[in-house]
Amino acid sequence: MSTDEEPLDGGATVIAGLDGESFRLRSYQAEMVEESLKANIIVAMDTGSGKTHIALARAVAELELCDPNQLVWFLAPTVTLCNQQLQAFQSHLPAYGIQALTGNDGVEHWSDQNTWDSALKNTRIVLSTHQVLLDALTHAFITMNRLALIIFDEAHHCSKNHPASRIMSQFYKPLLQRNRSVHIPRILGLSASPVMGARASSSDLEKIEANMNSIAKSPKIHRSELLRFVHRPELIRIPYPALPPSSATSTLLSALEKAYYEYDMKSDPYVADLLEKKIQGVQSSIRQLDRVITAKNPYCRQQLKTMVSKGKAMMDELGSSPTEWYLQQCISKFQRTAQSSSYQLLLDWSSQEKRHLCDIFKRMSVSQDPDSMSISLDHISPKVDALVDVLESEASPEFTGLVFVEQRVWVSALAEILSLHPRTAPLFNIGTFVGTSISSKRKTNVADLAEPLNQQNTLDEFRARRINLILATSVLEEGIDVSSCHLVICFERPKDLKSFVQRRGRARKQESKYIIFVPEAGSHRSPATWEAMEEEMKAAYLNDLRKIEVAKERELYPEDSSLLYQVPSTGALLTLDNASQHLHHFCALLGAGPYIDLRPQFTLDELADSRIMAKVTLPISVHPAVRTARSSESWLTERNAKNDAAFQAYKALHLAGLVNDNLLPSREKEGDDHEFSILDHTPSVVEVSPALDPWVSVAKQQLQNPRAYHRVLLKLTAIGEQSLHMLLLMPYQMPQIPDIVLHWNDKKRYSVESSPFSPTILTDEEITTMRAITRNLLHSAFPGRMTEERDDFLWLFVPNEPGSRILNHDRLHQFNISTTGHHSASDLIQKGDHEVSNWGLVNLQGDARKYMLKNISNGLTDPSLADNFGSQLQVIRAPKRRDFLHPLYGQNPENVAYTRLEWVNTADCAVDKLPASYSIFALFIPSILHQYEIYMTTEILRTTLLKPLSFDSSRLSLLLTATTASSTSESDNYQRLEFLGDCILKFIASVHVMAANLTWPESWLTSKKGKIVSNGFLARATLAAGLDKFIITKQFTGARWQPRYAEDVLKQEASNENKSSSKRLADVVESLLGASYLEGGFDKALVCAQTLLPLENWTPIPDANAILFSAAPCGIEINSLSTLEKLIGYTFVKKMLLLEAMTHASYTGQIASCSYERLEFLGDAVLDYIISKRLFAHKPELSHQTMHSIRASLVNAAFLAFRMFDTTVCEEMTNKQTFEPETVHRALWQFLRHNNPQLLVSQAKARAQHQEAREQVERALRHESKFPWHIFAQLDAPKSLSDIVESVIGAVYIDSKGDVEACEYFVRRLGILENLDRILRDEVDCLHPKERLGHLAVEKSVQYVNVDENEDTEGEGNADLENRGRRYRCQVKIGGQDVGGVVEGLKKLNAETIAAWKAVRIIEGVDDVAMSTCSDEEWHDAEDGGGVALEDDW
Repeated sequence: MSTDEEPLDGGATVIAGLDGESFRLRSYQAEMVEESLKANIIVAMDTGSGKTHIALARAVAELELCDPNQLVWFLAPTVTLCNQQLQAFQSHLPAYGIQALTGNDGVEHWSDQNTWDSALKNTRIVLSTHQVLLDALTHAFITMNRLALIIFDEAHHCSKNHPASRIMSQFYKPLLQRNRSVHIPRILGLSASPVMGARASSSDLEKIEANMNSIAKSPKIHRSELLRFVHRPELIRIPYPALPPSSATSTLLSALEKAYYEYDMKSDPYVADLLEKKIQGVQSSIRQLDRVITAKNPYCRQQLKTMVSKGKAMMDELGSSPTEWYLQQCISKFQRTAQSSSYQLLLDWSSQEKRHLCDIFKRMSVSQDPDSMSISLDHISPKVDALVDVLESEASPEFTGLVFVEQRVWVSALAEILSLHPRTAPLFNIGTFVGTSISSKRKTNVADLAEPLNQQNTLDEFRARRINLILATSVLEEGIDVSSCHLVICFERPKDLKSFVQRRGRARKQESKYIIFVPEAGSHRSPATWEAMEEEMKAAYLNDLRKIEVAKERELYPEDSSLLYQVPSTGALLTLDNASQHLHHFCALLGAGPYIDLRPQFTLDELADSRIMAKVTLPISVHPAVRTARSSESWLTERNAKNDAAFQAYKALHLAGLVNDNLLPSREKEGDDHEFSILDHTPSVVEVSPALDPWVSVAKQQLQNPRAYHRVLLKLTAIGEQSLHMLLLMPYQMPQIPDIVLHWNDKKRYSVESSPFSPTILTDEEITTMRAITRNLLHSAFPGRMTEERDDFLWLFVPNEPGSRILNHDRLHQFNISTTGHHSASDLIQKGDHEVSNWGLVNLQGDARKYMLKNISNGLTDPSLADNFGSQLQVIRAPKRRDFLHPLYGQNPENVAYTRLEWVNTADCAVDKLPASYSIFALFIPSILHQYEIYMTTEILRTTLLKPLSFDSSRLSLLLTATTASSTSESDNYQRLEFLGDCILKFIASVHVMAANLTWPESWLTSKKGKIVSNGFLARATLAAGLDKFIITKQFTGARWQPRYAEDVLKQEASNENKSSSKRLADVVESLLGASYLEGGFDKALVCAQTLLPLENWTPIPDANAILFSAAPCGIEINSLSTLEKLIGYTFVKKMLLLEAMTHASYTGQIASCSYERLEFLGDAVLDYIISKRLFAHKPELSHQTMHSIRASLVNAAFLAFRMFDTTVCEEMTNKQTFEPETVHRALWQFLRHNNPQLLVSQAKARAQHQEAREQVERALRHESKFPWHIFAQLDAPKSLSDIVESVIGAVYIDSKGDVEACEYFVRRLGILENLDRILRDEVDCLHPKERLGHLAVEKSVQYVNVDENEDTEGEGNADLENRGRRYRCQVKIGGQDVGGVVEGLKKLNAETIAAWKAVRIIEGVDDVAMSTCSDEEWHDAEDGGGVALEDDW
């Protein structure tokens, strides 16, 4: 198979580059894509207008809709252009298998179908020369129905017998004529000039259209925009005189002419060899000798002829001095290379030929060192002088220019001249770019040895402004990848219309110039003639294009309009004049970010009567229902047509609720502001209601029904002691509470079990007796806390027998009498009562403290006791502690006193008649009553405010935990539930807000959700609902405890000074949501939200899921997502959802319902939920701080981007050289649809960073004891890479109608849950370094100091600083001292994280670095920039 390609100055070319150019389709480009979707077209647009962008967008549109087995085939005229277009396609469409097939791949040797099928396995886009596809079609390895779209780059080649024309005539058209029901590929042609010949006519255009079965199209509707972006240069004709006949000639040229004309044929090695063979009788040599002698063209003489011919041409163009220099270069290089046996260029020459030609050149006295030769400027042509004049006059600091020169050798000579000329050398840095004339199919020409080598870095140097002038052959006409130029010069006239148009397209800068050199005499076609011919040709497909000047004049035509839209409720007025301004303002508020253009895009449609209608398209983040609008009528001017479209769009936005009644963008509904009147700052202290006192209800109940009592049997137990049973009576129904654990000391614990008894009606006598017993109990333990003779208690404690039997009044009366008062200790011993358990508390004479008896001794035990003639008692002090609910931590001298045994004289002691076991119980009464108090408070909450939640009374402990603030120092406080509830609220709020506002962009959803979950809103809701009075905030200590009396409780006044932080109020709402979720899932959590946050019209989650699924776009069959679905591990019902999840806000191509932001908004909440519920359910339980730090580590952007890069799906392709299978790994980022080249650069940078850090990160995640925050801080993945992880989760959630397990499967595939399991299993510390440093610094201040970039850089060169780029530099200071040195980061938080990590290592002793005091820097307190919003910023 042949792979010949049409040469462009020898076949070398480069592609239209995309570096630095926006890939967002401009309106005229989008117009061409839309036209291509309707029919086969040839896009005729100027060079530099972005035809490659059109090809990319059109290819994507076809691949998303066509059969997965079909191909898009891109045809280019050269191998180099194919390979470089391959880079553009691979860069912008990394999700597709893309291959370039050229002769370099040995395609001509692919001789069977299996080879072709293997080579194209999993390939969707092929780039090749025309000949490759033609041969593949000829041998039936590729069939037309396999092709979905054929793109012809440089479509003007499709004429005559060109392979492009033969593809269409031999394969496309017969299929078209034979069977119209068979699939026929679509055709897209791209060309700057659809015709090529110098004598082109309108019929030539028609022929090309017929050949391609296409219609030539140029942007009509957006022609004015095309002209704005593609600047037409000023066309200038520079006449130059011919070289005067009297001009100096080249000595070397004369010598070459003499050698040529006087050439001795018999001395030629080739002729001599033929003569020798003739003598030997070789018949074939006779014929060959006759031909050579007749033609006089042996190879050595041909070399002389070529050198003479090129020398004469250069003489006419450049003058004698350049000619002399050129010929010297050729001869010297030949002589030097002929003598070098290792030089590869002359291997095709015989040694006799090389020696013979060297002998001829030796007679010409040429220098052997071509590098030492320089051009004399004495004898250059008037044409070169004219070029120098032009360049000197156009030179400026910002100058960029391109000179097209016909011959390669002229490029070399001109570059030398301009580099040496005193008028140009200081002004220009010159580079050359040429094709190559060296062919493997013929011998090397000596005349070509002076040609410049093709400098591959010339264009890079030109873009970097290190070169500002390029001398090039026609190689740079097609597919240029070079910056726009101020000046383009044609040193010779263009050969045809194609060259004229394409060269002119290089001058794209504003006020640029296009200069053509023409001789003063002659009949050459003038530049004006070329331009006129071009306009004549374009008239065939521009359909009555108006001149731009006429269009400008028409835009000034005044048009009256009565378009008005007034909002009845406010009187706000929308007019034709202010609509566009309003619309641009609305779009600007949609949530700007890098790589996104939020401006509305206008398209125009010119009607038959020359009037214009407009269409406006808002950014892709706007809902499709209101994204586009059309003008209501036609207009004479584009201006008013656009204003009308803007008017209709803004009116639609108002009717959709996206603009408020003041005609301003509104992110919340009218009247919502008061809900958020508490500012969301920390700490924000607000006034709250007094804490609910349940004893008031008890007192009131007692007052209303003084004889009715509820009863609970209490059983006090401890290891090694006999149980004590007590009956608690209260005129108020008591909740069932769990067992109470009472901490006697650091080792001994008591337990109180409660069992409800039936209510009873007491007599006055019974009440009096029970009050007396209660008072006696309390007095034994708290004598100093009792008010004399008062017994109007709110509760009663009396003894009881084990089991359900209640002591009757007589026995209680007897108990009261027998336990009131004191005994003498001596009397008890004399009576023989030595049973310690029967004794009461011991009172020592002269000592107000009480003691508990441990032992009785009849002899002398402690000799230190004076006058000890009797028995002694071993006692231990009764504790003064009143809080037995909390364990003792550590020992202090006072606690030791309560555990030390002492001996006292019996004679000095009195003993309470009340047994000590009852006094011990009395000590526990404050703790027991506190538990009943908080449970009664919680029970009131359960049965009143939270009644709609239907919490069972058995779950009262859960509600109590949810309302117990951390300020109580209770280990069982609301913090863990608040962590869970925060996630639940975020989830249900996100789902609700998204379902309730289907047209809202993500930034509005985020704003609305942010207000719902804000501390201000939740605190306001807490106050409005009256929840604040149920919050348990005070720590129980029992200090100053005394019994409360009914009369006092009824008379007490509520405190007016009650304050609380808004965060505490908000935390309780979240903790109750968490408790509700634990009790009844999302259903009960939603009821809780509806109860506590009634101002929000909540959408039930099942309803929201159904709404979101129903609203998801459908109806378009997408066939390009199977690989992506395999990567995710989920097959979508509505494929458009997945497409939306992978659509960046910069995308402007076809088949786009919306960008991914809304799905990312939802996916963020789902991911939080998946992580949070696992953390909360972990056993043993994790503290809320630990859960926060783990969640922050697993949902931060850097970690998600890392996991995204590391999660791939394998796709098998074939190596074109070895035909061995190759595995290609596809990652999520490759499927992201966007139109911004800067994002490509960021992606490539992030991928390189990932590859560099991958091993280190994986090792840390698998083996280190701390989460590698500092490593992630060194990465800088664009936010979009983590966004698409969350957007896919959101898409899966909607498509599965809320199946969290389906989302969880994808999260597990990403490796996130595996990392979570390892963190939990090995107890990895995930605390962020900045938070850890704050803990380690204790009371010392922590500051992050911004270090000026000029400091600490004295030893660095400018190049080092430039390579480092703009990076944030900071120094950590702890207590005013530098710790860890200056560090750099890509961003402020990154640098501060690394600095904190280093400082932590020093403080913890891992690193040994001195601390020193530093001086003048810019300071940031840890609270001002030192606080870390981990889950948002990371």
